[in-house]
Amino acid sequence: MLATKSVCREERCGTETVGRRRAVPPNHVDKWGYMGSDKKGVQGYSKAQIGLHWAVVVLVAFQYVAHDGIERAWRGFTGGEAQPTEPLQTAYLHIAAGVLVFLLVLARIYLRFTRGAPPPPADEPKLLKIVAEAVHGSIYILLLLLPLSGSAAWFFAIEAAADAHEFFKTLLLAAIVLHVGGALFQHFLRRSDVLMRMFRAESAK
Repeated sequence: MLATKSVCREERCGTETVGRRRAVPPNHVDKWGYMGSDKKGVQGYSKAQIGLHWAVVVLVAFQYVAHDGIERAWRGFTGGEAQPTEPLQTAYLHIAAGVLVFLLVLARIYLRFTRGAPPPPADEPKLLKIVAEAVHGSIYILLLLLPLSGSAAWFFAIEAAADAHEFFKTLLLAAIVLHVGGALFQHFLRRSDVLMRMFRAESAK
């Protein structure tokens, strides 16, 4: 049978089989990791999620700018050279910002799993969903790996961790370019609201 024998109301049970299509239950997480787009699902980011996003953006931008200072300090430490005051100050700021990025990313992941994230546009092709999720997930992972590898290199003088840190830095930059490019593609070519979601918080229900 195409329809269930005993059908409960959607608002009470959350599911209903009609023909060959099944209604998406409230707060359903599909295989792409997005919240269901029904009236009870998340349709935008909260103020906290948006604030965390832009805080991480600013800190990551600073990390790239301040990277030369800590790199000079690292070479000096590994070579047994005395360090001038200015590079060390920049290096410690780089370390502090990295720790803060790590904590803020954990907070973002927590909110993503507890509050949820808005679904992709309804007409988005499957390939774009896969690419978007891969890039987004890569950014999260790299933002956690970079502080960990950097700390291992700086505090424990692990050369392999320093090499990994440099590699992760390059990967993150590439992922950011793809992420920004994808957001602009969604905004200007597909005319979706994906980009504006990070500027407009969802109204509290």
